[in-house]
Amino acid sequence: MEETVFFNLGNALAAKRDPKELIREAQIVKDQRQPLGKLVIVEDESSGEHILFELANQEEKSEQTKEFKVKQVID
Repeated sequence: MEETVFFNLGNALAAKRDPKELIREAQIVKDQRQPLGKLVIVEDESSGEHILFELANQEEKSEQTKEFKVKQVID
């Protein structure tokens, strides 16, 4: 079951169409940032784009946030 979450697009760490490329990007981000919480890859269902966020940046639904479906959580 997919979970719906809300993020401000301005907090995105990276975005790619190919989820495998985004997983590689997540590993680079994880190696470069300390300390780092969980990362989450979400999908923008309207564009098909996959976006990388830090899970702690999740927000409540508002005019500044957008709805995404969680595809993968990276510890």
